[in-house]
Amino acid sequence: MRIGLNKSMAARLLAAGLVVPLLGTATACRSADPESRGTPKASASSSPSASVPSTTGPSTSGPSTPATASPSAGGAAAGESPSEAPDGEEPAPEEQSPQPAPEPTFNAAEDVFLEGKVPAGVDPNAVLQVGQERCDVLLNAKTSDPEAVVSELIMNPSAEATDAIRSLCTDLLPELEAAALGFPDGVFTVGAHAPHAEQPSIAPGSYRAYAGVDGCSISVYAGSGALLGEYDASVPVTVGSDAARVDSSGCYSWFRS
Repeated sequence: MRIGLNKSMAARLLAAGLVVPLLGTATACRSADPESRGTPKASASSSPSASVPSTTGPSTSGPSTPATASPSAGGAAAGESPSEAPDGEEPAPEEQSPQPAPEPTFNAAEDVFLEGKVPAGVDPNAVLQVGQERCDVLLNAKTSDPEAVVSELIMNPSAEATDAIRSLCTDLLPELEAAALGFPDGVFTVGAHAPHAEQPSIAPGSYRAYAGVDGCSISVYAGSGALLGEYDASVPVTVGSDAARVDSSGCYSWFRS
């Protein structure tokens, strides 16, 4: 049976960091149509032959020259490539094909941690970050209270934390091994050590409670139901082979001594 953290325990776990909780266009002006201007008056000094057209011979005026189209009104000037930008303007950048993102690379330890943990379409860096953050929390806790790490791993075991320690933060292997031999609060039969199984049990042996816990109580019973002993956290407790059941409350975790 799990109970809430008392003040002293909560303060220790908090100090250790283990209260569990990482993208205007200008238009070219054209001269007005000569026909719309009106016929200019003859100058007083003009000769009649200059002002009156001849009716007896061909016209002396040459053929009219067609107007040359302005590049701005009629397209690119002769000799200018349509793809060239006008003077003073930068050419438009050429389109580039998108390049595939580089494949992430990992070291040997990271590859071991990621094996079998990355579903299709998931960024492996995100999965790796979870394991690294888990290591950071435990390593920071170890600097202030190494036993808090063991207690945390006993009370809240997980495959993710185990895999992270075994591949990413091997400095915590001693704490992981110690946690595998302990057990949390609860009711257990005595036999094979499997404190987190569907029918939890612990192995016979000597155990001590996580230090500094107030209100801890553990009772050891025989197969007949007789009470073999009741203890607090002040001294190690021996669970003999004659014991059949153990009931711990308010102790949080027990370490194999």
